[in-house]
Parts: sequence; C-alpha cells; structure tokens
Amino acid sequence: MENNFLTQTQVAFHNLNGLVNSIAVDGIITTSEYEALKAWCETHQGLCSVEPFHSFFEEISAKVKTGTIGSEEIFELKEILVKHALNFEENDKTKADLHFLQGVCYGIMADGDINKYELEMLKKWMDENEHLSETYPFNEIYQVVKKVIEHGIINDEDYRYLVKYFKEFLKLE
Repeated sequence: MENNFLTQTQVAFHNLNGLVNSIAVDGIITTSEYEALKAWCETHQGLCSVEPFHSFFEEISAKVKTGTIGSEEIFELKEILVKHALNFEENDKTKADLHFLQGVCYGIMADGDINKYELEMLKKWMDENEHLSETYPFNEIYQVVKKVIEHGIINDEDYRYLVKYFKEFLKLE
C-alpha cells in the first residue's frame, strides 16, 4: 500500500511539473489553464495524508487558491517544484519523463488551443529526451508533432489529430 501511495504521489508531482512548464511556455496564462491547475489540486487533495506530499501540496494549492495566476506565480510554482523534486524522484527515469510528458500534453490542451510555438517547444523537449524514442506513446506523439511542425501551420485536421493522440495518452474520453 505504501509503495502504491509513493507511486501515486510521484505521478502527481511529475504531471504537475509538466503542466506548469507547458503553461509557462507561451508566457500567457489563460482562465482555462488556471482551471487546469485548480483541477490538479482537486484531483490530488486525497494524497495529502502523508508527508512529503502534504507539504508540497500545501505550497502549491496556496498559490493556486489566490485566484490569480500570472507569470510571477508560475515562476513561484516552478520554484516549489524544484524545491520538492528530490522527494518525488522515481527510480525509473523513463516513467518519470512519461508522467512529465502527460502533464505537458494536458497543459498544451488546457486552453483549448494548440499553437505552433507550443509544439515547437514540445518537440525541443522530446529531442532532448531521445532516450524515450523507442517508448510508446512518446514515439507516436513525436511523429505526430514532427509532422504537424513540418506542415508549417496547424490546420483543422492536424489539430484533431493532435487532440486525438494527446487524449489517448492522457486517457481522456
């Protein structure tokens, strides 16, 4: 049971790390992205019964509860994530990186728009994490993102294609 709890807190941490980093990419925090942060807090509140997650969660939720998330608050959230990173380190770096990627995909979709800049930043991160290149779904998402970037624009078909892959990866209906 305790091992399962640790795994859940690690997944939650890495998902939030990806979410915060993807929201920060374009420097604009929309209402929908703020709602995604609130949803993360609501979803993971049940993990607060044990340290170190309780302390981490309290710091994160205090920033989110203010009702205003701007670039300063995103910077502060990133500092909190860095401060607590060692507490949620996973033995399997591949799993940790895939959990981070889930958060990134969720963050990219959070505002209901997928723009070229976000995809270029995602591709850059994926290029830097080549050790995942043979891992599903990283390998498929990479090909989709690469194809869309090569088009030069994100048309309706590309958008639907990306949303399909992101939702599949996030296990969203």
